[in-house]
Amino acid sequence: MNTTQYAWGETETAGIPHVEVKLTTDEYEELIQQTMEKMKEYSDDETCRFYSKLLGKLLILANQ
Repeated sequence: MNTTQYAWGETETAGIPHVEVKLTTDEYEELIQQTMEKMKEYSDDETCRFYSKLLGKLLILANQ
């Protein structure tokens, strides 16, 4: 049986659709910071809305 090795090292989640991946507080903070930085680089309204929605989702998930 072949196992898939992901770059992040999570071989146990490979091919198992019901496994939930959990993020740490530090990982959420990094994603939120990166998203906020991308929002500062305005390119067009559609992209700005995408990052605004993404930021909102990240904040909701981080506070659950």
